[in-house]
Amino acid sequence: MSQTNIPKWDERPALAAAAQSPDPGAYVTLFTLDLTMYPGGTIHHFTPSGSGGEPVLFGGIAYVPVEMETEGFEWTATGALPTPRLRIANINRQISALIYQFSDLLGAKVRRLRTFDRYLDGRAEADPLAFFPPDLYRIERKSAHTATHVEFELSAAIDQEGAMLPGRQVLRDGCTRRYRHWTGSGWSFDGVDCPYSGSRCFTATGESTGDSAKDACGKRLADCRLRYPNSTDLLPFGGFPGVSRIRV
Repeated sequence: MSQTNIPKWDERPALAAAAQSPDPGAYVTLFTLDLTMYPGGTIHHFTPSGSGGEPVLFGGIAYVPVEMETEGFEWTATGALPTPRLRIANINRQISALIYQFSDLLGAKVRRLRTFDRYLDGRAEADPLAFFPPDLYRIERKSAHTATHVEFELSAAIDQEGAMLPGRQVLRDGCTRRYRHWTGSGWSFDGVDCPYSGSRCFTATGESTGDSAKDACGKRLADCRLRYPNSTDLLPFGGFPGVSRIRV
């Protein structure tokens, strides 16, 4: 479900009225686990079990019921950000498989979405935009891993140790985009954010080559121009060439 152009709270009077009514309906919590930061990772949608084993449909997305418990999502006036915990059943070993494949899921994004059952797909009042502001977290650590359950400790997306503002360094002569790489039989774009997909190849020093295995980006503006020689649009260079070298 896209979060683009989501109405503000005061622009959703029906949801606000339902939240303050004596009978708003059943409270529904939906979770999304985003593992796309890992090569081969996908997005998983789930919800605490209680729907009779059937997926919960909201905004065109099926949230699979999972045996799980949560705690610590409440915000307090002490100033400390919440550090929630997720305990997920491990009976079928599915969560263990993800843990072993994706480094304990550390740093993976977790989104918690809350709404009322009256707004779920297929209901008379179905509305994919009728939800409270989403809570965004990252998995900070795996705090327990047994044969019965796995427990994760989360941290708020804005409470990351070592995080810098702005979100990436301002580099004049270096591009921070991740470039494609040759697997031996084709191009891999896993985790890549450089949009170049052309057939022309160059070495890291900017020399033309017919060997795909030697294709590498030197991370300079000149390398970008080699790959887009006739471009009249803005180059997808990930640096800031207009930044001055002298601090004033």
